[in-house]
Amino acid sequence: MKRLLLILLFTFPFSTFNFQLSTFNFLYAQDMSRLWAVGTAVPGGIQELTPFPNKQFKYTGRLIEGGSLTFRNIEAGKGTGLRYIKPTYEDAYAVTNPMPFTLALDSASSTWIVPLTEDVYRITIDLSAKKLTGELFRPWNELFIVGGATECGWVTYTFLPFTRDEDEVCAWDWTGLLRERQEYGEPRRFKFLGQNAWEPKALHPFSQDEDVLSSTQLLTGGSGDNKWSIREEGYYHIRVDVFRETVQAEYLGPDPPMLNEELRMNFACGVASGEVKRSLSPALSRGRGRSLSL
Repeated sequence: MKRLLLILLFTFPFSTFNFQLSTFNFLYAQDMSRLWAVGTAVPGGIQELTPFPNKQFKYTGRLIEGGSLTFRNIEAGKGTGLRYIKPTYEDAYAVTNPMPFTLALDSASSTWIVPLTEDVYRITIDLSAKKLTGELFRPWNELFIVGGATECGWVTYTFLPFTRDEDEVCAWDWTGLLRERQEYGEPRRFKFLGQNAWEPKALHPFSQDEDVLSSTQLLTGGSGDNKWSIREEGYYHIRVDVFRETVQAEYLGPDPPMLNEELRMNFACGVASGEVKRSLSPALSRGRGRSLSL
């Protein structure tokens, strides 16, 4: 009898543990390479989230107050591998500090509350940390480039400003010279900052020395201090969307770009008189402004 009790005592907890572990593996060993936001809160009823290199998925855009909202890994909404992102607590809001989630088989227990109709929702699902973060994004007031490849180097309060796109409040443009500058540390590197100082807002690439010409996504904040690097010296046009966390860069060549006839004439006159300014802000032919740093 005592032997039977001992066997039950030691076997039952391990059996329970193995059952829970098997359940965990069953739920999480699914294809989570794509995620969709689904429900009446989502314009069009369904939209795919954007994957990022750090195992995060992001929804950026409009959500409608009072509508249903779930996140799942299969677009069609059926199949043995279907899983939903289930909040830890009932009545969980889509605007939230990092909230732990689990994977569930049903949508009824996996809904998120949309408190307001807004166009600036940014929801991040972190599969590594198994947490969901939601915010109503506030546009930045300024954006700067800084680094050893820029004329300002790493000198605080001298960072080079971007120009906000008049039609897209979260999009910023900068045009200027990037080259190796041995007088500064990390002479071919640079990054972006949300103020003319080091903190609190910073944008980084996902890997050190990422080529800005091939880079498409960026990391807001983060624990590391990765920086972009230039492959070729010359003039670049860089466009950053701080809301969608994207970056696009174009190499313009080794010579200063002549953006329009007026700038060309001004530049020629400046050279002739020896009074070339270091920073110009011309209007582009497409009607938008961007800064030019020489």
